[in-house]
Amino acid sequence: MKFRFGEKRRNYIVRFGDIFPDLIEDAGLDEAFFLESISENWSNYVGSTLAVHSSPDRIFKNILFVRVDHPMYANELSLYKNLILKKIFDDLGKNFIYNIKFEVKKSRWSKK
Repeated sequence: MKFRFGEKRRNYIVRFGDIFPDLIEDAGLDEAFFLESISENWSNYVGSTLAVHSSPDRIFKNILFVRVDHPMYANELSLYKNLILKKIFDDLGKNFIYNIKFEVKKSRWSKK
C-alpha cells in the first residue's frame, strides 16, 4: 500500500476494487496477474478452436509469449495478432503488453 504522508485523512470507506491495482503493483505481481487474466479469457480472444492449440505462456519485457502446438496454428494466430491485441487492450488496457510472439513448442497437455 502507498502511504501518503502529509495528506488529510479520508473519512470514508474505500472499495477494495479501487485499491486492488495498487496492491498488485506493490506486491510485484503485475505480470502474473495480467498473464492469469489473459489465460482465463484466452478462448474469448482467439476462439475455441485456436484456444485448444495455444495458451499464453509468459510475459517478458511487455511481450506476451504464446505457446502453440503446431506451426499451422502459429501462422493462423499471427494473422489475427492485431485483433487479439485489440481485444486484450479493451479488457486490460494498453499499459502492460504491446506485442505478441507465438512460439511453437510441445504443449504441456499433449501426450509424449
